[in-house]
Amino acid sequence: MNHSQPGPTKAIVFTYFARQATPLERQAIEAWLETDEGNTLYYTYLDEWERLHPQFYPDIDAAHHHFAQFMEQSVSVEPTELSRHEAYLKSISTHKPTHWLQSHWFWWVAASVALLISSLLITTDYWYYTTRSNGYKQIQSLTLPDGSRVLLGANSSVKYARFGFSRGARRVWLDGEAEFRIVHRPNRQRFIVRTPDKTIVEVLGTVFVINSRRNSTRIVLESGRIELNTPRTVRPVVLAPGDMATVSAQGHLKMQHPSNTLTRVTWHDHRFVFADTPLADVANQLHDIFGVTVQIPQSDLMARHVSGTFQAETADDLLQALSLMMGLHIDQSKTVYVLTQ
Repeated sequence: MNHSQPGPTKAIVFTYFARQATPLERQAIEAWLETDEGNTLYYTYLDEWERLHPQFYPDIDAAHHHFAQFMEQSVSVEPTELSRHEAYLKSISTHKPTHWLQSHWFWWVAASVALLISSLLITTDYWYYTTRSNGYKQIQSLTLPDGSRVLLGANSSVKYARFGFSRGARRVWLDGEAEFRIVHRPNRQRFIVRTPDKTIVEVLGTVFVINSRRNSTRIVLESGRIELNTPRTVRPVVLAPGDMATVSAQGHLKMQHPSNTLTRVTWHDHRFVFADTPLADVANQLHDIFGVTVQIPQSDLMARHVSGTFQAETADDLLQALSLMMGLHIDQSKTVYVLTQ
């Protein structure tokens, strides 16, 4: 009777990450990665190993000590300087010496150092990361350093490492909405997307869409496989093609499997698909994409739902279509629309 061979232990996998595994151990791990269990546990072990072996340990105490030594040397006066200016010091002996903390030059130096540190902190993102952003009504197609493609939606931004993007896990930060088409690497390199509400999407598949706005996130998987982590989930949640996961502002996760029409990306060709969508949510989408404000003063109207597919290149196009279908009255003032029955 044939039995499947047990997978490698965590210790052996950790040895593999440290590049110290033997040829037989590497061969066993490569075979193990072809199984579903190996494909899942590999990334779990890798995340744990990276946490245990960070690439940089800042020595804050040593840095503080060096800075204190520098300041002490800066304010000290050499004996030769004392003898050179002895006559001058005698001429002003009636004046009480100013403590170095009270001297103007000390505070000037301290202010300069503080300004330098602040400038470095502020510009860290500029030097370390590439950021691409869209304004309202804009759509941008991007190619990441690894060849993966991103279709960035309106009023959205994406950030990724300027240097060494393909070393280690490929990480991207998204604020807004984007469609991702991920290139797989021969070494099974991870692709991770983070959103402002601390939702983490780890890509095991190919094509997916993320919408992260107002401290909540929605993920739709078109093909392949992804793992989802939120601050409230105990273990990763795996999404299959057609799944839609919504993480609320409170961190609650809701899984759905809507129709194919709803999971397709439509905003890049100016189509809006609604399925029993509250009119208040439609107003939010109009603001996110077109930058307009839609006010609905009547609470019963705000709770009404919309279903259908609409072709609209401007906010006015969509609102006019909704007004005809729902019998609404629209008052417009610059970029503010007021809807009433």
